[in-house]
Amino acid sequence: MSAITLWTPEQTQLISSTIAPGCSNDELRLFAYACQRTGLDPFSKQIYAIKRGGKMTIQAGIDGLRAIAERTGQLDGSETYWCGEEGDWKDVWLSSKPPAAAKTVVHRKGATHPFVGVARFADYNAGQGLWSKMPAAMIAKCSEALSLRKAFPADMSGVYSTDEMEQAETVTVKVDSSKTFTAGKAAIAKAKSLHDLEDLQPRMAKRLEAGEISQEQHDQLLQLMLEKENELSDN
Repeated sequence: MSAITLWTPEQTQLISSTIAPGCSNDELRLFAYACQRTGLDPFSKQIYAIKRGGKMTIQAGIDGLRAIAERTGQLDGSETYWCGEEGDWKDVWLSSKPPAAAKTVVHRKGATHPFVGVARFADYNAGQGLWSKMPAAMIAKCSEALSLRKAFPADMSGVYSTDEMEQAETVTVKVDSSKTFTAGKAAIAKAKSLHDLEDLQPRMAKRLEAGEISQEQHDQLLQLMLEKENELSDN
């Protein structure tokens, strides 16, 4: 039985239009399998399917990856360090300048060695949003995602954090002056609640289907919505 049958037709339609827009039925089945395998709930916005350049990428927040690792019962703690251009690792980053890199060490019970993930700031920096406000925290999440996937490959294979993929999704998007695209960015910026963002999602999907925005523009708007959701959740 396909994992997609775990969703009702109404749920499948909702996921297709808001959480995994532009995905084919086969891609939805793959996404459903990923949800089933990881135990993450797409309706709680723990996991997404974002399509760019004809390829689907399954993404989860860092809290989702932590939850997957915790549920294995084998996670045995982790530490994160930062360094500047000189390469000296520190357990806290106090400089007003962004770190050059972050390193996270994950320990797994029964393993003979720790699992290390190193993320260079230049490779992941999206240059906007939380990357401008909290650079040390953002690059730390990327290094943690790398190390968690190394430590638990069977549980996290093919699932990337939204922080890791943000740079890839923004730097290749061309600036567009279309009224619809500009209006979408303005509406996201003006959103004052999570309910406001939920109302925007189906409208974005309709704009994509009508050809009023491109797939790249849609994906950029979706990324902006994720950033706005994090901002509203923190307030």
